[in-house]
Amino acid sequence: MMKAAREDYKRLLKERLGGLQPYPSDHFSGTGILICAGGPSFFTNAYVLVHLLRVTHGCTLPIEVWHFGRGEMSARMKLLLHDLGADTVDAEAVLTSLPARVQNGWQLKAYALMWCRFEHVLMLDADQVPLGDPAELFKWDDYRRTGAVLWPDCGDILETNPIWDACDLKSRTCPAVESGQLLIHKARHWRGLQIALHLNEHSAYYYQLLYGDKDTFLLGLLLTESAYALVPHRPFSDVPFCLFQRNMAGEVLFQHRTGAKWRYADPQVKLPKAELEEDCLAALATLRAQWNGLVFTPPLRSLRAREAEAGLAAARLFHLRRPGEEPARLELLPESEIGAGRAAATMNWHCEETGSAIELVISDAFCPFWRLRQESNGWSGRAAKGDGEVYLTEERTPPAPTNDNVRSLTEEILSAAGFPNPVWMRRRVEISAALGLVAALEPGIGDALAAISGRCGFVEKQVLDAIASELRREPRNADLRADRANWPMPGRYTVAADLDN
Repeated sequence: MMKAAREDYKRLLKERLGGLQPYPSDHFSGTGILICAGGPSFFTNAYVLVHLLRVTHGCTLPIEVWHFGRGEMSARMKLLLHDLGADTVDAEAVLTSLPARVQNGWQLKAYALMWCRFEHVLMLDADQVPLGDPAELFKWDDYRRTGAVLWPDCGDILETNPIWDACDLKSRTCPAVESGQLLIHKARHWRGLQIALHLNEHSAYYYQLLYGDKDTFLLGLLLTESAYALVPHRPFSDVPFCLFQRNMAGEVLFQHRTGAKWRYADPQVKLPKAELEEDCLAALATLRAQWNGLVFTPPLRSLRAREAEAGLAAARLFHLRRPGEEPARLELLPESEIGAGRAAATMNWHCEETGSAIELVISDAFCPFWRLRQESNGWSGRAAKGDGEVYLTEERTPPAPTNDNVRSLTEEILSAAGFPNPVWMRRRVEISAALGLVAALEPGIGDALAAISGRCGFVEKQVLDAIASELRREPRNADLRADRANWPMPGRYTVAADLDN
């Protein structure tokens, strides 16, 4: 039975090699970065990566983040990436017009690499930490010469691995590829990409011989006899936590946090040799101030309900009051997110049209918790389950005038960190800590930051606004984690015991 199945897959591969399509030059143009990331855990890592590229490194390359459907990427999550200048692509929508047998994240990498809009592509895993602007990689002589640069993994594909026979390739022992980063010119390697996708489409067979997608790109190039460059240095490694991938000269270029992914709320895995950790933690803090860690998708709403949502988001700040309790400040952010005042019973919000009335629905992490209807002086309602009244009124009290001394001190703290030079954003954690100490003694820090951010560019404004929002933040909900597969695969790979220096 196994032999018959193996022959079937060999036949399918031979047919695919004989039916390769020409490069559709009208589909692609330019240079860009591709990231595949859906769901809370991978989105958290992708946000940190995009924030690092934009804010720390000043990278201006266009970025596409691919995902599977609304279940992996809410409108709020998309908005946060768009604010950093990254486009999101729903693979489910693309698959309707360009069908393929793609169902999981490993398979998605090969598919997205083919169909992202760029001709020159750097594909990065979401848990990457580049140590500089990766735009420079496209200028490498090896890339210009071959149109493809691969990075080695810690171990080798063994000569005894059945993959060579499965692909009718000469058996050999060679460095395995680590696909957390891959540089390719699609116009020159369209044939190899088609074969890589084919291998991933038939993952039920090929993933028994290979560790996921990573070596399918190498095999695609070998099977189409395409030129490529392999970085001549193995990664430094503190397996299972991180691979420190290098450039052609042997210098560390990427920190691939394979076993130390950024966590939304839990303590982070400490890596003694990690660089740019403060920048990444600052990005996490910015994310937490704007997103609760959930993929929240409200039900379909009427136009009236969406208009009501727009009005509430524009007003933004409210007071939520229950009889016998002190009012709590509640910040209604666009796309159903709650900022200040977020708590177990107030995680997300949206509006619904019920008969002739508009209801404001405030949800916990699982389902609607409060339902309120508009009255002449605000909103009132009850708990969706059980008793309990609640009232919501817009915050109309004008903010206290900013103390000139507080504003001056705020500007001095920012200036000491390098403001307005973009380098100041690399010291985001220090700035936040310093302003937090001032805020504990003097009111008006938020107003001072708002006045300064109002004359800044978008990314700078976002960072300042996030600092202001974080100063009044409450504890976050628990993170959602992704499982990791086992490594190595006995009899398929060997792990190099002594890596080169």
